[in-house]
Amino acid sequence: MLEHLFSPLRLGTVELRNRIVSTAHQTSLVHENLPTDDFVAYHEARARGGAGLIVLEATAVDPSGLLTPHTLAGYREEVVPGLARVARAVAAHGTRCFLQLFHGGREQIASPPRTPALAPSAVPSLRFHVEPRPLTAEEIASLVDGYARAAANAEAAGLDGVEVSAAHGYLAAQFFTPELNRRDDEWAEPAAFLLAVLSAVRAAAPGMALGVRLSADSPAARAVVADVATHVDYVGLALGDSSSYVGSTGIVPPPPVVENAIAALTGPFRLGPPLVATSRVVDPVEADRLVGERRCDAVGMTRALITDPEMPRKAREGRLGDVLRCLACNACIAHYHAGTPIACTQNPRTGRERTLPPPKRRETPRRIIVVGAGPAGLAAAAEAEAAGHEVVVLERAGRIGGQLALAGSAPMHEEVARSLRRNYELLLEGVDLRLDVEAAEEEVLALDPDAIVVASGARPYEPDLAVDGVEALQAWDVLAGGRPHGRRVVVADWGGDAAGLACADVLATAGNDVVLAVGSAAFGETMHQYQRNLYAARLYRGGVRIEHHLELEGAARGRVRFRNLFAPEVETALPADLLVLALGRVPERGLATRLAA
Repeated sequence: MLEHLFSPLRLGTVELRNRIVSTAHQTSLVHENLPTDDFVAYHEARARGGAGLIVLEATAVDPSGLLTPHTLAGYREEVVPGLARVARAVAAHGTRCFLQLFHGGREQIASPPRTPALAPSAVPSLRFHVEPRPLTAEEIASLVDGYARAAANAEAAGLDGVEVSAAHGYLAAQFFTPELNRRDDEWAEPAAFLLAVLSAVRAAAPGMALGVRLSADSPAARAVVADVATHVDYVGLALGDSSSYVGSTGIVPPPPVVENAIAALTGPFRLGPPLVATSRVVDPVEADRLVGERRCDAVGMTRALITDPEMPRKAREGRLGDVLRCLACNACIAHYHAGTPIACTQNPRTGRERTLPPPKRRETPRRIIVVGAGPAGLAAAAEAEAAGHEVVVLERAGRIGGQLALAGSAPMHEEVARSLRRNYELLLEGVDLRLDVEAAEEEVLALDPDAIVVASGARPYEPDLAVDGVEALQAWDVLAGGRPHGRRVVVADWGGDAAGLACADVLATAGNDVVLAVGSAAFGETMHQYQRNLYAARLYRGGVRIEHHLELEGAARGRVRFRNLFAPEVETALPADLLVLALGRVPERGLATRLAA
């Protein structure tokens, strides 16, 4: 079973024991641009779980290439001891370890004030609003030397290989993308910079495997890969372009982007060197099929490994039913964009491998009552059960999942809800789960608990506003199946979560005329940007009319009244048969307060 996935693969001087790869991804487990103890523990956990290759995160080759304050500094000799600790920890489990060499060019995630941005030409970046200046010929030569120096540091640390990042619209890709390279010197030729870098890296670290990462959905990458392929031991393929809102979503695509999204785009890159393909490959059986069909030679299963570091071992042993499935919720990348250490919605130990050990079975189990089977209650119940306690979960609904299950009625969240439900059905096998139970303090105390976890969630916020002459429903009612009697719908969205956008999506798909009245400075203001970008695409394509900067005042006689957030005297009235209220949540604290008393 899974014979393709668990066959060895040679990449230049290195042989992998299997074809499961943890591709380069930022962890923020970095202090002063050097690896931390948590960084070592994080990658060792994935090696212990059986990954064939770990590619350490994008590592700057020059101070000007530091994408964020948490970027590794590959150009500093001080990085060598830290990388050596990672190399030893990973090698002890039979996993190979590479380092990705990186320069962002004009792309800078950090907020202003920023260091000066350098690029082939002075073309501003649309997403991060960075205005670079052109590199001089002397600076380009210095950057090429920086790649070589970082590769030499990687070799000195005992790593097995290096991968040059030329994907996602970062510096190397800026050189071979025609609209971003307007030079008229020797560096105007699209592949010149990347070939110079690969040559310098090979000379600086001749004993190491050498790869290059490209974006499979980039026409410019397809145009240069033939020139590049003969200079590398493998080609890594991903999706996305950091410089645009639409393109950036492909870097870590959430649902409803289909699984194995990369598979249809690998063909033009099969020019000899092995292909390592990543983007929404989350299932070992599917990964094995992709390798068997020659779509690629190895699979990047990064988010799957973030969720379950033991996935390779479980799959190899035939325990596919024990694998925790990635929810594709993008909490991992959201933490990076927030500048905080990597974390996972499903796995509480991701990023905390050193400080949060797995639960140990208690010699004297306790009786734990958990009220609420939303994500928080489910997580508490799973931890308590894993520690050997007797656990009873009381849930007033007829299904688990809480608000996430409610959100699952919308296309953008269906897969997340389904995967969460599947994972907890696995984790809660030994738990006494009681659905359709309204837990009052008498019922809870009658179960004779040693401890009670109250995870009763929240309820929709109800504004103190006059809403007359217009049918009004909470967003939760719509997601639970409520529909308008007429076709004209106004969704009052406070901008703090996905509820209003989900309702607009569901109601527009059902054939209603929908206006989304956004009560925040920006559309989807607090959502992770990749999910927000996909929502914007869906709603615009679905014909939803989006009105910005509107704060709800009330409704009467078939019209909903708003005032402008910034100019309150400017009022707007929108005709409606249904007003959907998506104005946030308030906690359900009654039971907790009564039990505490």
